Amino acid sequence: MERDALARFVEARGFPPFHGRQIYRWLYAKRTFDPQRWTDLPASLRAAVAAEARAEPGRLEPAAEAADGTRKYRVHLPEGGRAEAVYMEHRGRVTLCVSSQVGCALGCDFCLTARMGLVRHMTSGEILGQVAALMDLHGLDARRFNVVFMGMGEPLHNYDAVMAAVRILVDPEGFGLSRRRLTLSTAGLAPAVERLAQEPVRPRLAVSLNAASDALRARLMPIGRKYPLERLLQACRVFAERTGERFTFEYVLLAGVNDTEDELARLGRILRRLPAKLNLIPFNPVPGRLPYEAPPRARVLAIRDRLLEQGVPVSIRWSRGLDARAACGQLAVLPEGAAAFRATP
Repeated sequence: MERDALARFVEARGFPPFHGRQIYRWLYAKRTFDPQRWTDLPASLRAAVAAEARAEPGRLEPAAEAADGTRKYRVHLPEGGRAEAVYMEHRGRVTLCVSSQVGCALGCDFCLTARMGLVRHMTSGEILGQVAALMDLHGLDARRFNVVFMGMGEPLHNYDAVMAAVRILVDPEGFGLSRRRLTLSTAGLAPAVERLAQEPVRPRLAVSLNAASDALRARLMPIGRKYPLERLLQACRVFAERTGERFTFEYVLLAGVNDTEDELARLGRILRRLPAKLNLIPFNPVPGRLPYEAPPRARVLAIRDRLLEQGVPVSIRWSRGLDARAACGQLAVLPEGAAAFRATP
């Protein structure tokens, strides 16, 4: 619950609404979930909360640790079901990758999460619970890490819950993170991108592009059939104009698929027209389960250099956690050996 909802919750039970603000601080600033430890609240209110509500972040179960120190966790959610979250540390910078849905409805062909389909949306509390649990497990200071909504699910498909979580994360009386430490990645729900531009509090935006032609993008990402490239690019222009902010395009490199000379030429033309930078992401393979490979390292570097020569601001995001199946596009909760894990023809 956000602050106003907590105020209404306590007021409906006969208590002054300012107690809602106290509960808010206990939950989010102090991350104390046992109502009996909320010592500045009346005992009767603490008893009412314990009887009528639930204040728990979910349970983390270590799933895998990569050679680079990346750690993947299975999250047992309070409302039922499981998701995955990832802790990454690189050169002293900590990033938490959190999920927003159990599964995903968008069906991107190069993403393992898509094999789950959509099981359900996560609540804002379940999204925040991943951050709270990882903070406490790793002893993190609230102002010294980043959060990326790049785990399981499409964040803008679960818009209201994700934005409620964002507001609490950046609230000085909540988690107290800087807005610039939050990044949301979307597969391209164009109307939701435009809606995001109107939010007074919003994360940084990353748009998963992955193709520069409608035919290829629709094959790789079915959302491209509903929102063709020009519709998506128009939404990106609206976002840039309304916010005055640069955003990021993400481009997962699939060998022999979207790294052809024609596709890269089209990509360069698109990027030169927009106030965006490009992140190249070599595909993270899941052998036997996803039917793609990453281009060789030399090819990735050559693509970067070619785009730089065209005046495109571009960088390479070398994945972390690959050997723990904790990298981009590798998160999923499915039984080993399930048909859904196997590569499509």
